[in-house]
Amino acid sequence: MEDHRIRVLEPPEGIPAKNMPVLAPLLDRNTVTTGTMVVATGLLVVLGAVLAVTGGHGIAAPSALLVFMTPASIVFGYSALAGSSSMRKLTDKPFRLVNGLDGAVVAGSRVSVPLDGRWLVVRLPAPLRAQLAAQRRLWVLGPFVVLPGVVIPRRGALRDAPVKGSAPFAAEPVSPARMLAEQRRLLSAYYFLSVVMLLVMSAFAFWTAADYPRRDGVVVEYTPLLGSACAAGALGLAVVALVLLRKLPEPRWTELAVVSGPASINLFGMVTVKGRTVLPDGREVTVQAGGSDPSLAANIAATGRLWVLGVPSAGKVAKAGVPGHAVFGQVKFGR
Repeated sequence: MEDHRIRVLEPPEGIPAKNMPVLAPLLDRNTVTTGTMVVATGLLVVLGAVLAVTGGHGIAAPSALLVFMTPASIVFGYSALAGSSSMRKLTDKPFRLVNGLDGAVVAGSRVSVPLDGRWLVVRLPAPLRAQLAAQRRLWVLGPFVVLPGVVIPRRGALRDAPVKGSAPFAAEPVSPARMLAEQRRLLSAYYFLSVVMLLVMSAFAFWTAADYPRRDGVVVEYTPLLGSACAAGALGLAVVALVLLRKLPEPRWTELAVVSGPASINLFGMVTVKGRTVLPDGREVTVQAGGSDPSLAANIAATGRLWVLGVPSAGKVAKAGVPGHAVFGQVKFGR
């Protein structure tokens, strides 16, 4: 008997993209969140400029605001205008499936795909490139690209030529171990970047404490504590980043059936899903997924399946994902 189960979350073919589970509300929430952050960081940039012009606050305090908040406001602004809000305007149109990727080329993290006489160039991190090399299929909506199982769209650009220095993007199978290793290396890189940022914040905090003219104020009293906390956080993240680079044995997946409601999105843009499942030992428990990767919860809700690394246990947190896809996160099992 043929199995008609939904294997992985993918855009609906031939109907508006807004019918893809959680996509439209996720884009709406991200637009609101990034817009709020643009306003907040912009006001802090203005505050830094005012402190620098009026004087009496030293050099470190206004410099810290300008150094951190200016790029942050630019990043959030670009994310809101060119990312979520721009994609939201296209969701009344259907995604287009591109199969085979004949003639596709790659240069570093940028993949160039021939499309309608031009080239769609999109930057993909290593896990997504590995998935694309193995599956040879993606979904396109305007300049945005979505891979099977991945709910977050990535913005590309249509060009007349591929990226200079590109090489053929060859088909290559990806093992579960390699996919997991690629994801861990990516997370490790993000953690190391966070370490650098925390160390810079720590240095600015101690500089502010030493530089601030009003020695009896709360700035001088509490910024050393902030600097110490940032330094301690940097040390902790560095340890985690190094642990993520360890080589792991070939992962073993456990498949579970999940009965759940639709995935929901909270105030912070987290996609979560709650349901019930039966563990391999026959025990029925609750299960909840939600965290840094919204694709995990969306896949569970859409497919009714949960894939866990190793053997799950009641009352424990487990690593989960979708085999062969750049989807990883955590789930919590009830007792």
